[in-house]
Amino acid sequence: MFQERRISPRVHCSLPAEIETSAGEMIDVDLVNISRSGFYVEGNDALAGLQPPQGLGATEIWLHFGLGQSPLHCHCRIVYKRRNSHDSIGLGLHIVSTDPDSLTLIERFVLDRLN
Repeated sequence: MFQERRISPRVHCSLPAEIETSAGEMIDVDLVNISRSGFYVEGNDALAGLQPPQGLGATEIWLHFGLGQSPLHCHCRIVYKRRNSHDSIGLGLHIVSTDPDSLTLIERFVLDRLN
């Protein structure tokens, strides 16, 4: 099985975020680490039911969060799902697309915390 791995350094954070599913459902999560290519989020059992639409191989979502005073909206693919405890699930997300300004903010956020 092919598994994507982030080659960019990750930095820990604790930011409130929201996942928007393809069905329009909104799920509150915590963004706990970030890199230039993806994110790791944790949330409750509502994340367990995220499945790809029938006939498609990957589950894609929108991740909404803020860095500083700027709202970011990233289209992401779920790379892996991990159950941390009976009421906590983590998702590894890979950025599929977002606007160039958001990518710049993410890169600056990561680089500022690596130095």
